[in-house]
Amino acid sequence: MKRYFVFTEYELLFLVICIVLDISEYMLAILLLPATGDFLDIVGIVACFAMFRVVGIFSILELLPGADILPIFIITWLIWYFVKRGKELI
Repeated sequence: MKRYFVFTEYELLFLVICIVLDISEYMLAILLLPATGDFLDIVGIVACFAMFRVVGIFSILELLPGADILPIFIITWLIWYFVKRGKELI
């Protein structure tokens, strides 16, 4: 039996929010500056805490210098999704 990824509305909404947060850092050069970029990072971290609860702690890595090249918010969503799916299978 094949298993396909079927997302709920909330899972898709959370994924879109994470994609927008990560892509906005790549597309807008002004967000690479320390002051403005950190503001978006903090907004994203708060959003991750609100959406993913405990798993949102992983998004704090966004504040590390040089971590802006990684899609931390999308990685946080992936961790949350697979942890959530793992709990549903048990």
